[in-house]
Amino acid sequence: MERFTRPLLDTYGVRIIIGKGGLGAASLAAFADLGGVYLAIIGGTAALETTWIEAIEDVDLDDLNPESLWKFRIRGFGPLRVAMDSRGGSLYDIVNAGAQAKRAAALAAMGILRLAPD
Repeated sequence: MERFTRPLLDTYGVRIIIGKGGLGAASLAAFADLGGVYLAIIGGTAALETTWIEAIEDVDLDDLNPESLWKFRIRGFGPLRVAMDSRGGSLYDIVNAGAQAKRAAALAAMGILRLAPD
């Protein structure tokens, strides 16, 4: 999805992308440049998510399979978490930095010296 984020925002006016796995730095930059957000949904909740869909109105680029563009009519959608925002904030970066700090502290507590970054 990463390679499609900027064209979707720029060409088609998409402002919200929803997923569970996150996107990378290029998408984060596109959200900041063009005004958009990535909303995260909890993985494993697909059965619940389908109950929010009242109708599938259109599918485009269906040869892309999971990355196809779907237009739904929905009701009661959510909750969702803003995981990447239009100001350059990324929940994934925050969580990763915290995890790396905890890992470093745990290794130091065990007397393991890291010589090179991963």
